[in-house]
Order: sequence, then structure tokens, then C-alpha cells
Amino acid sequence: MKKILAIPLVLSLIMVLSCQKELELEPYKIYYDNYYQTEEDAIGAINAVYSLLTYVNQYNSYLWLIQDVASDDCISRPTLNDPNIHQFNSYDLESTNTYLRGVWQGSYLGISRANIVLEKVPEIEMDSATKSRIIGEARFLRGLFYFNLVRLFGDVPLVIMPVSEDLTDEEIYVSRNPESEVYDQIIEDLTIASEKCPKAYYVNSDKGRATKGAALGLLAKTYLTIGKWEMASQKAFDVMELGVYGLYDDYSGNFKDANRNGKESVFAAQFYSEITSQQNQIVISGLPSIPGVFPAGVEIMLPTEDLLNSFEEGDYRKEVTFFDQYWYDTFEPHIWKHWDQDTYEPTETAQCGSNFAIMRYSEVLLIYAEALNEASGPVSEAYDAINKVRERARNGDENVLPDLIGLSKDEFRNAVLQERRVEFVNEGIRWYDLKRTGNLIEYVNRAKGDDANPQEYNYVFPIPQRELDINKNLTQNPNYQ
Repeated sequence: MKKILAIPLVLSLIMVLSCQKELELEPYKIYYDNYYQTEEDAIGAINAVYSLLTYVNQYNSYLWLIQDVASDDCISRPTLNDPNIHQFNSYDLESTNTYLRGVWQGSYLGISRANIVLEKVPEIEMDSATKSRIIGEARFLRGLFYFNLVRLFGDVPLVIMPVSEDLTDEEIYVSRNPESEVYDQIIEDLTIASEKCPKAYYVNSDKGRATKGAALGLLAKTYLTIGKWEMASQKAFDVMELGVYGLYDDYSGNFKDANRNGKESVFAAQFYSEITSQQNQIVISGLPSIPGVFPAGVEIMLPTEDLLNSFEEGDYRKEVTFFDQYWYDTFEPHIWKHWDQDTYEPTETAQCGSNFAIMRYSEVLLIYAEALNEASGPVSEAYDAINKVRERARNGDENVLPDLIGLSKDEFRNAVLQERRVEFVNEGIRWYDLKRTGNLIEYVNRAKGDDANPQEYNYVFPIPQRELDINKNLTQNPNYQ
């Protein structure tokens, strides 16, 4: 039985992808022991880790979709024939949910590929600087995969060594590690990544790889998540001090192909319109289905009235984010912020290659503001950071979105949470924010009423049943079946 489980696992975890232009990759099988010999092999191995970010079970769909629908921001379209996504809307979650199974499997495949890089690449004779940054990138990506897993599922197995064909029962049937241990590993990985990854890439073929700023930014977000405010503010400040990043004058600039990996992009999943498997599904997920106009629109989720009403009067981000009319067609509000109309016609939206922002510089500013407030109250630097984001949202109209001033600590905390909400609609952030601030039940109930019934145990999702069936040492989160 051990071999039946182990061999397919090993084969699935040693697939790597060869490097083509930018991070566009071509899959092929390799042999685990004899492949990692050259610098080209090392680059192909790390590209294989990156490639997983664009899978449907990661940032192509599942990771942001389940959070949008499980939060107070969106509902799953009632007529959508997909009970798996409706479970997140109603909080009637089952362990057999295919989205959760996909996220779990895709994340651990990414972790396994990163583990192989970290074992094999140090032994390759190659340029030392390239070797160092590849190791840093693998550390960053492993940290990112674990950061998503621990926030979604709580305690998860911590696997930091590659698999082999001679697995023991203990190696196959891994137990769940406490959240604290997982976070310790994430912090270690991201700290090393921040030391090994370069400040920036200046060659187009390397843009989109993890940088020092990406590692520091995710490290700041990790510290914010676990309530280490001083460390969160310090790491966010370190990103700001790099002098690499800034805000676009126009909020919509974040969603233009012309600005791929531009000054506001701290880290993004890389998509390409020329490759069918790497086209971004987030665009069509928000568009209405109108034959002859939006033939590819699937409108999986719709914004809640609570979200629509949460924008302050005159907030430019609202018109960038939503629309309810196109030419002669009118419809209920949909999300269109990710559709770059300068590049793609309505009939071309299924082929969008727009990147998905995993972290933008505006989030670094808001992390800095929030962490400073939690540590010391609303000091001037905290106001400066949040007001930079609000200033951009005015779009030149000085009569709207006034600078925040004179708030109490609690008022400032709520202001940051609200600012994050309207800044990052449909960017896979809101559910995590509600979870870490303890507002999940109250805010979802306020937005969805009787259509949702979140409970305290829903602060983590169920461990996928398939994993429980295979692994005798895994346990289920409380109150899930």
C-alpha cells in the first residue's frame, strides 16, 4: 500500500517546466536524480514552482473566488449551477468541496517543487549570484503557499523536505503542525528570501520574479496576521525605504497590461494571453454573460449591496471597480476592474493575460498604517500612509475623501479595515481581513442576512475529505464532517 501511495505522489511532484520568454513555461517529465545538473536545470526547476501560481486552483480562480464569496463583498450568482461555490456563500461548507481540495493539492504541489529546488540547486555548479536568488525565490514561494494554507485551514502539515521513492509511513502519513510552527517556518523562509532576492529585476525576461520587496512585504503581512505589530510596521517601512515602489496617479493603472510589473506591483501572478493555460479567468468571472457583447462572461459572483454602499461619495475606485451598463445593455452591478479595455475587446475577454496582483504597494502603506496604530495609536506616520491611498482615490477632486485626522485608536482601526475593503475589491484579501480582525460573523451577517449562517468554527475551512481518507494521521477541523 505504501508504494501505491508514494510512487504516484513522487511522479506528480517531480514535474518541472522549461524556461521560455519571461516566465512562460513548457512542461516535460524529468528524472529526479539526474536532472539537476546545470544552471538551466535550476532555472527550469524554479520556473516550475512559479507556474503553479497560475493554476486554476491557485490565483487563476480558486484562491480569490472562495474568499470573495465567503466574505461580505460578494455572493455567488443564484442561478450558477455549482453547489461547491454556493457553500462558501451560505457557510454550509462540506469537506468534499472541490475548491478546497484543489487549493490544498495545488499548494502542496508548489511546496514540494520548492523543496526540490532547495535540496538540489545548492549542489549545482553554476553562477553563485543566480544560485542565491533561485534559493531565495524558492523560499519566498514556499512561504507564500504556506501562508495561504495556514490562514485557510489552521494547523496544516509542515513538509520542508522533498519526497522520495522510499518514503516511510511517517513521511507519507504526516500529521498537522500547530499554526505557530507553520508561521515560524513562513517567517524563516521569507526572511531568507529578503536577504537573497534582488532589490529589483531590470531585464524584462526576469520581471515578475520574487524580489527583496516582495519578501519584505509578505513578511510584513505575516507579522500583521499574527499580531506582531512592531515587526509588521518595520518590514512595511523597509519596503517603503527601498525606493522601488509607488502609487499610480490613476487607480485604474493597476489593471492595465501596459503597467505589468510596474511601480505599484510588489508581487503578482504572471498571466499571458498567448498561452491558453495561462489566461486569467478573473476577468470573465466578473463580467455579465451577454451574447454578442460579453460571450465569455460567466458572472460567477456579484457584489453585495453592502459593498456597493460602503464607498464614500466621490470615491473614484467605485467607478473603476463596478459597472451596470455597457453600450445599450443595462444589468445589475458587476465587477469589471480587472478588464483592461485598452487591450482587450469585449469579445476577447476570455483571452486576457492580465496579471493578478498578490500584493500592491497600496497594501504595504495600509499595513504600515494599521501596524503603527495597533502598536502606538494613530501617530502621524500612520495618517500619512493611509491618506496617501485616499488621496489617489480622489482622482483630483479635492472636495471628496478628506484626509483622516483626529481619530481614536479604534476609529483608526476601523478606518484602515474599510480602506482595505474599497481598495482591494476582488483581489483575494477581504475574507482574510475579516478573519484576522475577528469581524467575520458580524460583517457577513450584516451583508447577507438569512442567506448566510457563519459560525465561530468557520474561521477555518474543513480539511479536504480526500486527504483525510488517504492520510490516517490527519484530523478534521472541529464541527466539520
